[in-house]
Amino acid sequence: MITRLIRLARRAAVPAALALASCSADKAPTAPGLPAGTVTINGSTVNVTIAATNAARDSGLMRVTNLGANSGMLFVFLFDQQRAFWMKDTPTPLSIVFLDANKKIVFMADMAPNDSILQYGGFNAPLMRYALEVNAGWFAAHGITTGMTASFTLPTGLVIEPDP
Repeated sequence: MITRLIRLARRAAVPAALALASCSADKAPTAPGLPAGTVTINGSTVNVTIAATNAARDSGLMRVTNLGANSGMLFVFLFDQQRAFWMKDTPTPLSIVFLDANKKIVFMADMAPNDSILQYGGFNAPLMRYALEVNAGWFAAHGITTGMTASFTLPTGLVIEPDP
């Protein structure tokens, strides 16, 4: 089981392959070659960078020190499965939601900077297809809870790499 957790955690643990730039309050963090979009939940919208490749998902928001107030990252996976995230080399406190294939929130957590504790919903964790990371407290401040559904459209032609 520990081998599987390590493999699952790898999504957010591999040293950054991309350097995400700081962003303003109204723009998504930027990275060369990564698409951007918006995600709306409970009437609140967050601007996101979309991580659909293994390299982008592995890097996540590592080393980002200034995430805009309504900015985040949407992690997109090809298949539904249990996944884990942690905060290795991530100095900004974040909140995360896991979404299933229907974009319904199935798990929520707050994550402390540089923490090595896995966030995955336990051994009976629900399957997830997407994860959304934003500044810590953003979901609570916007009244977002487990069971709500997100609204977003992935860019046409987006290539979603399968897990290795």
